[in-house]
Amino acid sequence: MPAPAKGSELRVKIGGEAGFGIKAAGQTLARSFVASGLEIFDLTEYPSLIRGGHNTYTLRVSPSAISSHVEAVDVLVALNRETIDLHLEELVDGGAIIYDPDDKENADWQAPERLLAVPVPLLSLAKDAGGPIMRNTVALGAVLALVGFPVDPLADGLRAQFAHKAPEIAEQNVAAATAGHEHAVEAAATFGITLEPVPDAPRRLLVDGNEAIGLGALAAGIGFYAAYPMTPASSLLHFMAAHERDAGVVVKHTEDEIAAMNMVVGAAFTGARAMCASAGGGFALMVEAFGMAGVSESAVVVGVFTRPGPATGLPTWTEQSDLRYVLHAAQGEFPRVVLAPGDRVDAFNLTWQAFNLADQLQTPVVILGDSYLSDNRQSVPYFDLDAVVVDRGKLVAEGDIAKHPDALGQSGEYLRYKLADYGVSVRALPGVKGATQLCNSYEHDEYGHGSAGEPAATRVAQNEKRMRKLELARNLVPRPAVFGAEAAEADVAVLFFGTTKGPVLEAIRWLEPDGVTVAAMQVVTLWPFPADDVAVFLGAAKRSIIIEGNYTGQLQGLVREQCLRDVDETLHRYDGRPFSPEQVYAKLKEVAGNA
Repeated sequence: MPAPAKGSELRVKIGGEAGFGIKAAGQTLARSFVASGLEIFDLTEYPSLIRGGHNTYTLRVSPSAISSHVEAVDVLVALNRETIDLHLEELVDGGAIIYDPDDKENADWQAPERLLAVPVPLLSLAKDAGGPIMRNTVALGAVLALVGFPVDPLADGLRAQFAHKAPEIAEQNVAAATAGHEHAVEAAATFGITLEPVPDAPRRLLVDGNEAIGLGALAAGIGFYAAYPMTPASSLLHFMAAHERDAGVVVKHTEDEIAAMNMVVGAAFTGARAMCASAGGGFALMVEAFGMAGVSESAVVVGVFTRPGPATGLPTWTEQSDLRYVLHAAQGEFPRVVLAPGDRVDAFNLTWQAFNLADQLQTPVVILGDSYLSDNRQSVPYFDLDAVVVDRGKLVAEGDIAKHPDALGQSGEYLRYKLADYGVSVRALPGVKGATQLCNSYEHDEYGHGSAGEPAATRVAQNEKRMRKLELARNLVPRPAVFGAEAAEADVAVLFFGTTKGPVLEAIRWLEPDGVTVAAMQVVTLWPFPADDVAVFLGAAKRSIIIEGNYTGQLQGLVREQCLRDVDETLHRYDGRPFSPEQVYAKLKEVAGNA
């Protein structure tokens, strides 16, 4: 198997029924490792059920940099028998399974000889510590003992996690973790994986994609956020609501997505930096008002976090199938920018840049994510706040519009939609003296009026004015990011967008010992499409491949359309699961071998 060998890192999977506190427990363990200087990447998988169903949390821990989850599992924590039945084969040879021998469902179960069985009376120890609800905490202590890791970082994390509750709650959880740790200490001698805290390691944040986007929005000076909850965008609403008072942001949980998009357009008109977010189904309801943002030239940011469709689809899983959708959403034509973060650092940086682009271009900017980004956490360096720049573009916030002759017509009146170079007119906020304006969803003249007779010349002039923004955008948007070898020197060149980034970068590292060199290009700005950069990259390649999480090859279609060329190979995934580096490794090695 191409993944790092057993012993060089730790891969833990916790499984059980919804309601067992699986994700909460796993993230507590993750925080303990990050606080100890280690790197982590986690993956939460759960069905779209109100109650019940099988849930898993997978945690990858390493002293070295990592960028994605992996398929291999070293330690399986089975909080019920179903976890054993479903995931036993994922354990590597020599892997360990932590289970409760007192659970009657496990009475007839015997661990295969290739695995290390670690029976821990999870329920009994939890009851002794204070209650059965803490058996997941008992399991966390057992995991740490199994790899020779001290329990103190976990104890500190539990005290911090429960600091807002009665003191005895935290101490009961610490007692449960300690009991699990003590019970599993002996098994560590035969396991073979040891993890140690990394002294003096640089501090890391542990964030998921929605938290990173929220932090990027706050850094950009967002003034208004509106949303209706929809997986996987809901947690961004929760994040913004939790920080609205400290950050001075107005956060509105609207009655539906239609209201959210309309309110964001209105907030942008008043000068607030405004954003909404949803999944594809929610964005469908936003589309008409999204078009109004286009024709009114409103500076709005919209998050579209993809899950598998059509219709409700697989609400809690992931896919990259909404690319064409966001490129063409809303009737008619108008310019938009579409940015696709590949990881949490991208998510922070592209979000604050999105607000600048919306202001500079006076047009909607879409942040295209997916569930793999939104729901899963990664340890990252502290975000670079010094790099954040706020650029409001051609905005007049106060004073007299007469002092801005480039905003005026020959008669001296303010022209909100003046036929300006590059299509960007001066935008004046309500209250600016002399800046009378009209904004609505109709085609309009330079004043904003829907002219009598709707003359063709006015339509042509305003439509061309708006579309000229795309040429300006090409000089403002982030260019593709490149990794690995030069395309002309590599055995294979891979093109991708979004969260395929993590598995691709992981696979590139794994291929180095095999002597396979890879050039990789991440298309960060999907619209306006960077045709020149992509064409040069693919034109230099010996063998080329596009990897994307959809059935129809939507990125590949853009390459054909915009670059008038194709690639040699493709790799698609559309079962609701993210690419694994194992998949990418195998495919890249195959393509390189065919060179």
